[in-house]
Amino acid sequence: MMRWVLRIALGLGVVSIVLVALAWSILATPLFSDFRRSIVSDALSKQIGQPLLVTGDVSARVSRVSRVKASGVLIPSEDMEGVNLAELSSFEFDLNLLGLLDGKVDLNNLFIDGLKVSLLKDANGKSSWTENEEERSKASGPSETTEVDQAEEGGDQGNGLLDFLRTRTATFTNIQLLMDDETSGFEFDFELKNLSLEQLQDGTELKVISNGTVNGEPFSIDGNYPEGADFTTRATFSSIELSFDGEPTTTSEGGGFTGQLEIDVAGLGDLLDVLKLKGTLDGTAVMSAMLTNQAGTTSVSNLSTEVELGKGQSITAIGDIENLADMKNFNIELIARLFPENKPPQKANKLKELKLTGISTQIFSKNGSLEFDELLMKTNAFQQGLDEVGPVSIGSIRRTDEGYLALEKISLQAGPRDAPILIARGNVLNLLEFKQLELVGEISAPASLVLSSLGEDVADAFGGIEAEFSVDDAQGSLSLVGLTAKAVNTDVWAMDANVRVGDVTTLNGMEVDLDLDIADGAQFLSALKLKPVDAGPLKLSASIRGEDGFVNAELGLGAGTSELTGTLATSEANGRPKIDAKIISEKLSLNDLKNALAGVTELGKISDAGGPEDEQNAAADEIELQPLVLPKKGDSPADFVDLETFLIETDIFAQIDFKEITGVEGLNSVSSELVSENGKARLGPLDVAFGGGSFNLQADMDLVESPNFVALTGTTQGWDIRKLLKAAGLNIEANGQLRGNVRVVGNRSSVEAFVNSMNGSASIVMSQGQIATSLLELAGLGVFPWLFSKEIRQGYTDVACVVAPVKISPGKVVFDSVVAETASVQLVARGTVDWKNDAIKIRAEPRPVGRPLARAAWPFDVTGKLSAPKFKLQVGGSRSKRVDGADKMPANRKSCKPDILQLK
Repeated sequence: MMRWVLRIALGLGVVSIVLVALAWSILATPLFSDFRRSIVSDALSKQIGQPLLVTGDVSARVSRVSRVKASGVLIPSEDMEGVNLAELSSFEFDLNLLGLLDGKVDLNNLFIDGLKVSLLKDANGKSSWTENEEERSKASGPSETTEVDQAEEGGDQGNGLLDFLRTRTATFTNIQLLMDDETSGFEFDFELKNLSLEQLQDGTELKVISNGTVNGEPFSIDGNYPEGADFTTRATFSSIELSFDGEPTTTSEGGGFTGQLEIDVAGLGDLLDVLKLKGTLDGTAVMSAMLTNQAGTTSVSNLSTEVELGKGQSITAIGDIENLADMKNFNIELIARLFPENKPPQKANKLKELKLTGISTQIFSKNGSLEFDELLMKTNAFQQGLDEVGPVSIGSIRRTDEGYLALEKISLQAGPRDAPILIARGNVLNLLEFKQLELVGEISAPASLVLSSLGEDVADAFGGIEAEFSVDDAQGSLSLVGLTAKAVNTDVWAMDANVRVGDVTTLNGMEVDLDLDIADGAQFLSALKLKPVDAGPLKLSASIRGEDGFVNAELGLGAGTSELTGTLATSEANGRPKIDAKIISEKLSLNDLKNALAGVTELGKISDAGGPEDEQNAAADEIELQPLVLPKKGDSPADFVDLETFLIETDIFAQIDFKEITGVEGLNSVSSELVSENGKARLGPLDVAFGGGSFNLQADMDLVESPNFVALTGTTQGWDIRKLLKAAGLNIEANGQLRGNVRVVGNRSSVEAFVNSMNGSASIVMSQGQIATSLLELAGLGVFPWLFSKEIRQGYTDVACVVAPVKISPGKVVFDSVVAETASVQLVARGTVDWKNDAIKIRAEPRPVGRPLARAAWPFDVTGKLSAPKFKLQVGGSRSKRVDGADKMPANRKSCKPDILQLK
């Protein structure tokens, strides 16, 4: 018996030795390396829930808790062929052999060196990683495997690599994590020196620590994640600091977590570096928000973002986002200040000085797109509200291959949702610099947009405007590639327009062609429920070309039978802007002009009291024009043209030539020119032919030395005295022609200011005329000589000449030698007419020609108020004499010069 016992014991010993030797051979010798790789690959595959391959060697240090080391570990992507989700140069872990004999695989104390993880997503949305079970169940419906089945299968099977690592203590060295999403274009390349996952508090708390770089910028993370308790995360990306403090939500309350996110960006340029975006962006930003994750959805509440840019601009956004993943159901208030606080730009006085100073709006999502509520754009001249903008949808926000932030497949509209006024589609491929922009769209603007207050019938009669446009910056500047517009659904007016602008900021490469026709002015006004004015057909045409900062334009106006054409060309001479212009009319009817102005006056009633005739008593503030872009009533743009500054800075050469004028008796033509050089402006000579006579006037201004004054000089001739007397209400037959000249300087601020500030002189002259009265002889010769004069016999008097020189000073006219002369009598008058003080004082003395010392038979005075003058005849006459005693007339006496001044 003992022998059998010894044999059995010896046999068991031999078997044990053989089994140990076999086990050792399996775990250590090269002969069984394939077997070891297979076992480890299968075990780890079950642990992480997806295939894992070991391509290198597997070795183990055998003990109760064995230390296993594997090399060349691969986790292939299940969805991307030829791509590895992860690669590990060396993988070590502790393995509990007793647990393994009991059917449980328990790995811990992981050490991984040379880890490379590739989280990739291609342009079709296919990813290198496998969706977790929850995402799979959402995509494919309920799984046949129940939670009980999963519990029976044990471990972390099927929960994925991240969940596997979540419950282990692990140390990583030399890690590369590549996150590359082709759909968004963003790439994050993490190169970490180490990553430590440490189980604390008996495995109930996970500590995560790592540092390295992301896209070449410094990166670190420090997090504590206790099971079922508050957790914290601290991370830095270059100068960007992130903190997230949260607490888990119990399963009974839906699971997930809630936490406070804080982000502080000390340099926006660093943010661009981390995101690998090209562009220049200086400034800082802070953001805070409450994040809540529940049922796979992350919502954002109490969002507050403040961005301060390097030049003092600021952008503030506050609001809430119901679903962060798809950006559904959010409401954000956005306020942008585009200039430093308390340092706005000066008020714009010119169009080129106009600047956008701020934007504010409420942005909210509706039916999967964005809408803007109360969008307000502020400028340094006015502010304009746009009530209905949106929806706006953005197909994608992505980083391009060139490194620019792009908005692609943009779609936006403005106006009512069911009848938008503007629809645009396109891309902005460089958002940070607002470049590489391309937009196409349509405009459909009904007349009700501006005429709604006048009634639906009025708006229907005027139809509307339809347009198509295209905008891009392919040539290096923002260009209106083309815009075509026309009036539709109306026979009241017609309009066709074609516009192209090579650079909308400078108007370079501008091409504008416009034709506007109103077939019947009376019908046009009647359609507006205004008084019809028979203005006939009205036409407006314009052709404008702009290149290299210069403009050439041709304009045409037609009213009734009258037509007016104009040309304008801008250029540069001697370093100064120059304008050459012409306004020409072969035929201008003042009746057409009068009717056209009457029509314009009627149009003005729309905003004054306006509306239909049965609503004439409506309050003015109840009538409101509603323009598409221009400011609404009560908030109009500033006057961008300062005429004085414009004339100082610009040289102008303009010609006016109305060759034939009809409609007013005697007015035949008008021609003139306007010249302004180096701040000195001249209007004229203005040639006006009227009533057989003519004016030749000229106005001069020196805007540099005396900007408030204008000098007026001119001559007139060819005036028929008979017509002038008749126009003055004096029924006296006369003939002869008057001529004159004037030279005065006055304040140009208004007509009244000019009249009351005039300084200068004027003169009126007439020669070889007749007047059907002999009273001048009676006054100068006395009764008896008059009775025997030829004038009384022929019934009229020959007027040899009239000379009336006057001096003009502010508010009055002074003269001392106004002379009217016949063959027998010379009348000399002197005095003052003071219209400013309503006073007149004139003394007139008629005497025989050549006898200035003779008695004036009937001198007279006009005195008192100019508005009510008193006439006084001096009975008995008067005499005069020279102070120096001169009493002889020269042999070569001159007509119309006071005789008393000619004595020797």
